Amino acid sequence: MVHAVLQAWNKARWRREAFVLERFQTLFAQGWKEKATTINWDGEEQEERVGAWALLAMYFKESPIPADEKPEAVEVPVEADLSSQGLPKLIGILDLVREGGRIVDFKTAAQTPNSETAEHLHETQTSCYSALYREGTGHKESGVELHHLVKTKVPKLVITQLAPMSDNQKSRLFRSMESYVEGLTRKDFVPSPGFHCSCCEYLNNCRRWAGKESNV
Repeated sequence: MVHAVLQAWNKARWRREAFVLERFQTLFAQGWKEKATTINWDGEEQEERVGAWALLAMYFKESPIPADEKPEAVEVPVEADLSSQGLPKLIGILDLVREGGRIVDFKTAAQTPNSETAEHLHETQTSCYSALYREGTGHKESGVELHHLVKTKVPKLVITQLAPMSDNQKSRLFRSMESYVEGLTRKDFVPSPGFHCSCCEYLNNCRRWAGKESNV
């Protein structure tokens, strides 16, 4: 819900609509009600809802983006033809592009992120955004901003400023994609367990491969 409300705010800014807090409170409440029935809260729904709104209220107050700054793009689907690199088409969505070509990605975190670690962890994602932006506009991005909404007792905003994608980062991105494509071609599906497994539709397939299910 946090991301959905932030994107609604970005769209309102793009349309030059005045910021009305009550509008976003209503949007948040409606969205939360729709999603609440699909989640097992284990008695913590109220706490989670209050915490989520506290993050949004903090960001509305502390966002570094001026209220009158019109975005270049909000939730724009973009494709990049990488056939010249021997790679498949790259498809993605740019959540927010600020004036001057600054790409913004919103994230929530339970702990305060370290800027160097954040840059390393998200390099593949931010490089993809840069490649998509360059393909879609014909221009080089001016940089990337990671806006971390941190879910501490007192919510806070941590912004990591990243430079435009370097040639080395571009090369790493393409080589990583090349490696994945080669693995898919030879059906080299070796599981790499991690937190990402929690939202993967092939979790049970991996568990069967690893012999962790009784019906193997």
